[in-house]
Amino acid sequence: MLSSRTLTAVVLVIGLLTAGVVAGTTIVDLDGDGRSVVAEVRDGTAPLEADTDGDGLDDDVERRLGTDPTAADTDSDGLADGAEVDEYGTDPTAADTDDDGLDDRAEVDEYETDPTAADTDDDGLADGLEIEAGTDPHDSDTDDDRLNDAAERREYGTDPTDPDTDGDGLEDGVERRLHGTDPTAADTDADGLDDGAEVDEYDTDPTDPDTDGDGFADGTEVHREDRLPNADPLRTDVYVEIDTMAGTDLSEAEADRIVERFATAPLENPDGSTGADLHLVFDETLPREDETDVDDLTRYRSQYFDGSGAGYHYLVIVDDVAGGTATTNVIGKATLGTMMVEDQPERHETGSTAMHELGHSLGLTDGDFEGIDSDQYPFAQYPSVMNYNAPSDYYGFSTGGGYRDFDDWGYLAKSLFTPDTTAVTVE
Repeated sequence: MLSSRTLTAVVLVIGLLTAGVVAGTTIVDLDGDGRSVVAEVRDGTAPLEADTDGDGLDDDVERRLGTDPTAADTDSDGLADGAEVDEYGTDPTAADTDDDGLDDRAEVDEYETDPTAADTDDDGLADGLEIEAGTDPHDSDTDDDRLNDAAERREYGTDPTDPDTDGDGLEDGVERRLHGTDPTAADTDADGLDDGAEVDEYDTDPTDPDTDGDGFADGTEVHREDRLPNADPLRTDVYVEIDTMAGTDLSEAEADRIVERFATAPLENPDGSTGADLHLVFDETLPREDETDVDDLTRYRSQYFDGSGAGYHYLVIVDDVAGGTATTNVIGKATLGTMMVEDQPERHETGSTAMHELGHSLGLTDGDFEGIDSDQYPFAQYPSVMNYNAPSDYYGFSTGGGYRDFDDWGYLAKSLFTPDTTAVTVE
């Protein structure tokens, strides 16, 4: 049997002997691939095989395209040269035709992305960025895919064939580039509102669960009108449930004065407005008792408080707050979220005391400023209802503009206390 080298030599001799016999030409192409025997022998292709490497492209076509006729997959991307040219339209000399960070075969067989389009789903993120990449942090470009590893480590995990992977109404690229949201989570901040709705419908921040910082999640304010009537995710909301003991009262006029002070407060809101919406909800009448101490207040809260778990503060107007002496009279007590106020002969005194105790319930204490619950500063130096030297008909918190003045409103803007809201959580 003849060796391949001997066979090639025989073919070459036949070709040379035949040369010049046919129409005087020196070109002999035994396999019909457009290449002469001499050229094929010189270049290492098979003179008796039109497609030496069996990739679906004749040898002469490969020469014109710049591919290797002796290698079925010139660019080593996993796709045969013929398939790249005739089926996929990819470049058989470039492993990553669209320069998106994914080899052509991976796009065709693994990810079903378009190997000729860097961004298959046209969402603004290249396919390579949308697919998780395990890279070497010590090498700026571990896999020579023209993507810096810092970008690859972001591991978007998005679907390169779907412009909106999480179905939240925002395209993946817009989420990453414009809003800083997670394109794989419909509700990035887990506040009960999808990112698209926050951006396009409510103007809330999809990366902050509580856009206005009032202690209520944006989704809660939007979807729990049943428990939080008139809540606004772009304005500060404070809710207070008020129970009154039989024979006592917080008059509507005094309640309105407190509400008005909150409405005109120097608190900045995300919608560009100032102030806070104070919601005073009068609930029920409690049996009259001659004196009410802290234990009684705890009992009232357990028995009558309907806003528990819904972010409400609780206020009870009572006949007499226990703890008074012959020289002093205690007319109000409060802890975070819970208050009791003694009904006073003058209505404005009851209202002013209610606002004072509400300040405590919201977080103002003498640990923040020694002028709170103290008479050491003249009212002119600390003009606040939290100052014991405030006039009995004064309603208002300070703004920090005077000598030795503490900024009550400024403190509340940063540290407003909102009671437990687990009963109004929105999934």
